[in-house]
Amino acid sequence: MRLAAVLVLGALRIASSSGCAYAPIDTADTADTGDAGDADDDQALLTIEPVGTTCSAREPLSSLIVGSGTPQQWSFAVLSDLHLPNPRAATVDRTIEGLIALGVRLVIVTGDHTNGSDRVDHRRGRVKAWWARVTDALEPLHDAGIAVLPIAGNHDTYLSWQHEGYQQAFADLERWAAPFKLNAGTGLGEARTPYSYSLDVDGVHFALAHVVDQAIDRDVADWLTDDLAAAANARLRFVFGHVPLFSVIRRPARQFVDRFGPILDHGHADFYVAGHEHVTWDETFSLPSGDSLRQVTVGCASGFYVFSPSKAAQRRAACEGHGEHGTLSCTMPNGGRFELVRDRSQRMVEHDGNTFTVFTVTGDDLLISRPRERRSRRASTSCAGAGANYR
Repeated sequence: MRLAAVLVLGALRIASSSGCAYAPIDTADTADTGDAGDADDDQALLTIEPVGTTCSAREPLSSLIVGSGTPQQWSFAVLSDLHLPNPRAATVDRTIEGLIALGVRLVIVTGDHTNGSDRVDHRRGRVKAWWARVTDALEPLHDAGIAVLPIAGNHDTYLSWQHEGYQQAFADLERWAAPFKLNAGTGLGEARTPYSYSLDVDGVHFALAHVVDQAIDRDVADWLTDDLAAAANARLRFVFGHVPLFSVIRRPARQFVDRFGPILDHGHADFYVAGHEHVTWDETFSLPSGDSLRQVTVGCASGFYVFSPSKAAQRRAACEGHGEHGTLSCTMPNGGRFELVRDRSQRMVEHDGNTFTVFTVTGDDLLISRPRERRSRRASTSCAGAGANYR
């Protein structure tokens, strides 16, 4: 099976600064162990293959220098859309192994851990098994001293028993977040832990908000506004939600942008990081105020199923045909090359495998890399170092 190259590597020097709804999937008839159909993944190897690009129009590539081996350098990873259990569940296990080898300090999971929907009420008896598969997959990170920071996705929260499953799975969120101390959300509804909360790591603020549709709950909006205001002195401010503010697989919902965008703008968020759309994307969008926001969509960590960027997004990526089989070569608006190729269903997709995103922080510099799983005859699993020097 052919896989499109999906790794993107870029850097950005940050100056100091003061609902999509998809057809639900039901994989309950697959084995709850999740490995059926994963046979030709057994020899896969996690790799990082850097492609030097500038991720910002504000500075040329030559000015973006990330030093190696500096004591302030550290990294964190963002996974999304595990959708466990599923036939590619072993891919998630190998990804976790790779992140441990990479030495990230924390892993954020931006929702859709499971396959719940509003049409699977008859599956409620399996919810404990679903979440056991999720927590079992993530437990090796905790055992390695790596903090795990989850938020819920739409497939985790359609029905009340799905809400309860998520809440029970991460009722001991402080244990998962160790060694970091949480700023616990204490608001109403989902404006509370484990749905919405924040933390600070070496002057970098992480706000994790419950955003599972193209709308933001009033209580969550109030909590996030206050949280970002309290983080005014942070060197960098990341906000994480499940659903992107600006969709890249369909037309963005203007009402959502008009409601959520000003909260991120007034809170001086440097990045909004999301999942949900099962694509990898990096673009800076204009907010209603005229200011801009950089949004990173991290892809599908299990590679269970994928979507294609919209025609409008493909135009922004200057996609051009080349080679056989109608392959398109594209460059993301913030830099980073990728290809659109036909998957097994003959759809044009960005990749037909798993993706996730690693952020490496060095002082006020930020390096973004997107590893992928590449087929290999080697039986071992590894994840190459994410650092790269720009000279």
